[in-house]
This record gives sequence, structure tokens and C-alpha cells, in this order.
Amino acid sequence: MRRCLDFIQRTFFSLLPRTNYLKRLIWFGCLTVSIPIIIAGSAYYHFSIVKVSDQFKEDNKAALVLMKDRMENLMTNVEHDSLKISISSVVKDNIGKPGFKTDWFQQSGVQDLFLIHKNSNNLIDDIVFYEALSGIVLAQNYGYVTYDNYKSRSDLDAALNMNIPAGWVYLPEAAVNGYITYFRRLPILPSGQPQGALLVHVKEEVLKNNLTGYSTFSKNQSLLILDSNNKIILHSTNDLTWGKLAGDTVGLTDILKDETSSGQYLIKAQNGDSYIAVFQKSLLGRTYISLLPENELLQQVSWIRWLIVFTVAVFLIVGLLLTFFASRRIYNPIENLIKYGENLQGGRSIKQQGNEIEFLKSCLGHLNEQALALETYMQKTQPNLRDQLLRKFLKGFTGSGESLLRDCADFQIPTKGSFVVLITIVENLFKEKRFLPNEGAIVLFAVMNVIKELLTKSQLNGYVVENNERESITILHFDDSVPREQILQLTRTFAEEIKEALNKYLSFSVSNGVGGIYMDITRLSDGYHEAKAALQNRIFSDSQAILFFDELEPSAKQSLFFYPREQEKVIVEALSRGELVYAEKGLNEFAKTLRDSGSYNTIYQCYHVLLSSIIQSLEEQGPGVIDSLEGNWFDQLKARQTAREIYEWYIEIIFPLYQQLTEEFRKKSVKIAIQKVCKHIRENPGANHSLIESAEMIGMSPSYLSRMFKKEVGVAFIEYLTEYKVEKAKQSLQDTDLSVMEIAEVVGYSERNLNRAFQRYVGMSPKQYRVSNR
Repeated sequence: MRRCLDFIQRTFFSLLPRTNYLKRLIWFGCLTVSIPIIIAGSAYYHFSIVKVSDQFKEDNKAALVLMKDRMENLMTNVEHDSLKISISSVVKDNIGKPGFKTDWFQQSGVQDLFLIHKNSNNLIDDIVFYEALSGIVLAQNYGYVTYDNYKSRSDLDAALNMNIPAGWVYLPEAAVNGYITYFRRLPILPSGQPQGALLVHVKEEVLKNNLTGYSTFSKNQSLLILDSNNKIILHSTNDLTWGKLAGDTVGLTDILKDETSSGQYLIKAQNGDSYIAVFQKSLLGRTYISLLPENELLQQVSWIRWLIVFTVAVFLIVGLLLTFFASRRIYNPIENLIKYGENLQGGRSIKQQGNEIEFLKSCLGHLNEQALALETYMQKTQPNLRDQLLRKFLKGFTGSGESLLRDCADFQIPTKGSFVVLITIVENLFKEKRFLPNEGAIVLFAVMNVIKELLTKSQLNGYVVENNERESITILHFDDSVPREQILQLTRTFAEEIKEALNKYLSFSVSNGVGGIYMDITRLSDGYHEAKAALQNRIFSDSQAILFFDELEPSAKQSLFFYPREQEKVIVEALSRGELVYAEKGLNEFAKTLRDSGSYNTIYQCYHVLLSSIIQSLEEQGPGVIDSLEGNWFDQLKARQTAREIYEWYIEIIFPLYQQLTEEFRKKSVKIAIQKVCKHIRENPGANHSLIESAEMIGMSPSYLSRMFKKEVGVAFIEYLTEYKVEKAKQSLQDTDLSVMEIAEVVGYSERNLNRAFQRYVGMSPKQYRVSNR
């Protein structure tokens, strides 16, 4: 045994030697071919099973609906015929009627009625009418017979003993003769004991043929019909279950409990077989069930499994053969590469360290390092030359004429025609919760992608470049033949498309500034500055989302503008008092005054001055307040470009933050001041403390100190002072032999006032307290 294992081990390692890479390539090639084919084949088989299962369930459900409709039609017709016979006058009037036994005329009328209904419904094989008072039985097939002489009277007894007024049943004699019976107790309206019965016999085989007519998927498929009491009326494959409760069958309990009108389950039978069950419920309470063994479904797709096995085997064999020959063809060039390297060295042999594969790996590694170094160099020197060139034009650095033409020709940029610069800026990006403050580059990247896609779909020619992670700049180019009015209209339409697309797909509100029309690419910088100037007009009014520089009306500047110092004072004083409503009103007046200046730079500088005054006011609140500021407020103000953005920034950020910082400082200061008052009382228990004296000591008004003292300590100032003096006197009474008068002097009371305080807070006099505690 050991020799056999050693032989197998030697054979296996001989196939995978460490130095023979040809055999390694063959093995790796075989695995590369085999594993994907096996995985793909298994996945295809799995999805085929799922697809066939779903297809069966859908087909079976549709077939079950057709079968249900057909069987409901057949059975309902029988039930309807039974009802019409029961309510007919010839039957209804003779129930419990004396003399019916000898009334041959009435009996003939009943027989004729039976004949009419039997001929109108080919499912009905026999109709039996039993009248208990006269003791006669009228049958379509047997005619008139007395109850004692009727050979199937056990059927009548069984029907009359049932607890239901009507229904499909299997009666003892009728079932032996192959009938399923729809019986009805007479009269229809119950009045005590039944006085008769009407039996409609239908051949089981006829109903069964209609039932199995839709069982076309498999010969082992079973179809069941349950009545409203969950008894099995018909079973296409098992006659022994007819008339039994469906709840006794394993797996059907879930279907009976299901309150929906249709559905499907995977159930387990008593023998352990699995069935795919599909059910439909009718309006009359009957349930139609289709059962298909799960293994039958698998057999239907077994050909797929064998086809996959065959396909995998074929591909494996072909793959192995191709891998073997391809590996030989691959391995031979390895030696040729080594020889080619020696030729490059002038015939000198190349010193190899390790095997040939390691040598080639080292050579490829060296080449990869050189390629990465070259790529890094190219990225540093030529990041995006076309965009870089366009940004130079936008900034006004054009260089010499020859180099300009050469660079534009290299990047296929036209130099003549009509050029329009359009700048797109996202509004209120600060309120976006989807992005972090430092993710402006991501937002700009998304905006530029949308604009590039719109530019590609449109008939316009142009380029999209970015600037400082906030502006998306679109340069549109038009031929000389396009008139000025059409250029403006096309540009406006494209700007509208940008605004709508960004609002629809990214939920961004944007503003577009459009510069003038220039006939030379060297004038792009002028168009860029005009587009920026158009966007700056939002500082006066941000109601327009698309601003053309040529359409802006020159603002009427005031000849002499003074900074609104009074309105600034109103804002700062309102903030100091914590009255944000008045501060907001003051800011409205401040903004209105600035708009009248008509100067973008003036408005911006005034808002910076206001911010400086607010920060100075914070510093005046007390030491340490200014240290609580987070971030650079001036950078945040600079990032706001519109009047609405600046106004909302002051209202939503600066004013609430000012109030928060001042309130925290006030609370902290009040707490320290009250602690100082309490310490002064404890250190000087005999002094004549008062609320006014304490308020002067900490620089507060007496009323404010009284409110804050009760809020912080929990009791009023006088209560705290009295309680402390009483506690101090109680301690002296326990620990010293001083008299009550001396103790009263120590705590700053007269003996009389001390007695009153003890009676109020202790409930006894000082002397009584000393006696009780010694």
C-alpha cells in the first residue's frame, strides 16, 4: 500500500515539476478552461430549473383557472336545475300533501319535469324525488315505486340524516353505481324535520373526464375539487379520497387556512414526496387544487442537465487540446526572446538569475517601472492640454501668434467664428446635506458631466472646462454665418436646458452668466469676465437664473454713499439683548440700504464690516467668548455670492450662533457670581447680609440676582440665608457651650429673632434643641 501511495505521489509531482513551466502552463490552462465552464453550466442549469418552474406555475395556474371556470359552470348548472325542480309548483305543492300517493296526474307532471331537465343537461343521469308523507319515490329511470320497494332507500336515509340542506355527496348505493349526487332536502325553507328529498345523480366518470381534461403537464399530476366544507368532491387520480375531509391530507392544511382566492405552495406528503400545489377558490366556496410531484418537474428538465454535462465534456476536451498546443507555441517564444536579448547585447550571453521565467519577469518589471515613470512624467507635464490651453485663453494668456495657431490646430480648436462664454454656478450648495463641505469637486464633476451630455446631444459645438471647483465654464462656438439673434437664442435655450436638467436629475438650482459675443478666440477672457460680472448682478436681485451681460441695465450708483452705521448698531444691540426678531429687521434695512449703493464691491465690503462689528461685540461680552468661534466666518461670507445666500447665512448661522455663545457665557457668569455670593455668606455668617449688598458685590441688579439665585440654588436668597444661619446655630448648640445669646451674635441674629427662626425651621426653641441633642 505504501509503495502504491509513493508511486502516485511521484507521478503527481512529475507532472508539476518546479522547473518545467510547460507542464505548469498545461495544468493552469486546463483549470482555466474547466472551472468557468463548470460554473457557467451549473448556473445555467440552476436558472433553467427556476425558469421552467416559473413557467409551469404560470401555465398550471392559467389551466387551473380554465378548469375552475368550466367545472363551476357544469356543477352550477346541475345545482340550478335542482333548485328549479325544488321550487316548481308540481314538486313544492305536493310536499306533505295528503293523497299524493294516488294522484297519478301530479306524479306524471313530476316525471315530465324530470325528463325536461335531464334532456337539457347531459350531465344528469337520473333524478330521484322522495315524498316522506306518502312514502313514494319518483325516479326518472325507474318511475313510480314505494319507499319499501325502492332498492336504493339507503341513499334516501343517508341524505335525510345529513346536517346540510344541500350539497354534493357520495351516497352508499349511488357511489357503488358510479354516481356523485347533488341532494337537496325538501322543502327548501326548513320547518323542522325534512319531508322529502331530491337527488340528482351525475356520473363520476363524466365529471372526472372534464376534470382531467386540463391535466396535460404530467400523467402523475392530480386535480382536486373541495366543497365549502373542505370535503373532497373529485380527485383525478385517487378515488379513495372522495368524500373525505381535505384537512386529513398532509400538506393541504396551509391551503385551507389561506384566505386569499388563489396562490401556490410547496407541500410535503405523508410518504415524504414534495408537491407543487396551485389553488383557486370560487365564489361558491369550492376550492380547486392542482398537485404536481416535484420530481416530475425535475424530470421535465433532466435533458438540460445531460446536455450541460455533454457540453462541458466537449468544451473540456477541446480546451485541453487547445491548451496543450497553445502552451507549446507560447513556451517556444520564451527561448526566442532570450536569444533576441542576447543578439541585442552583441552576441554576449545574458547572465540569468534563477530560471527563464524569473528572468523574463525581472525584464518586464524593469520595463513596467520605466513605463510608469514615463506616464508620471507625462501626467505632470501634460495634465489636460486642451483644457489647460482653454483656461489660458479665459485668463488672457495667449502667447505668440504662431504658437497659438499651432496649439489650436493640435487640439482641433477653431480660432475664428463667434464665441460665447457661459458660466454655471450651483446655488445654495451650503444647504445640501448630500455632500460634505469639502466635496465641491464631486459636485462640479457631476455638473460638468450633465453639461457635456447636453452639449453632445445638442447641435451646438463647444467645450466644458472647470475653474476653482465651483464654476463650470462652457465655451460655445458658432460659424460666421449664424446671425447674432440666433446665437443669443440658441445660447439662452441651452442655458435653460442646463438649468432644467440639473434641477431634474441632481436637484440643483443653478445660475448661468453669459458674456458677450466675440469673433476671435483671443477675446475669450473678455467674455469670461463679462459672464462673471453678469453673475455678480445676483447681489442685487437673485430672481433671474440666466443673466446676459449685454442685457443688464447699468445700476444707478449713488454719488456719495455712507456706511449704514445706525442700522449696524441696531443689529448688534438686538443681538446683545438676544432679540433675534429685531436683529432680523435691522438686517433687512441694512440690506436695502446696501442695494441702493449700486456697487457690488461696496455691498461686499459693507457685509464684511458688519461681520467685524458682530465679532467685536462678541469679544466685548467677556473673556473667552471669541475663543469659542469655529471656522473662518470671513471665508464663509466670501463663498456666498447672492443677496439671498448672504441674508440666509446671517439669519440661519451667525445670529443663532451669536445667541448661543452669549447665552452660554451669561449662564456661566451668573453661576460663578452666585457661587461667589454663597461663599461670602458662608465665610461671614455673622454679617448683616442683604440682597442689595450682594447684588452690588457681583455687579448685578437686585431683581436679576433674585431670579437667577432662585433658578440656580432652588430657593430664594432670604430663605437660603436664614437656613444657613439656622444650620450654623444648630452646629454651635451641639458642639459648644456658648449661650443662646452668644450663638445669636455669632450668626448675626438677636436672641429673639433666633428663637423665631428655630420655631419656624426646627419646630422648637434653641434650648429645647440643645437638650434633645445632648
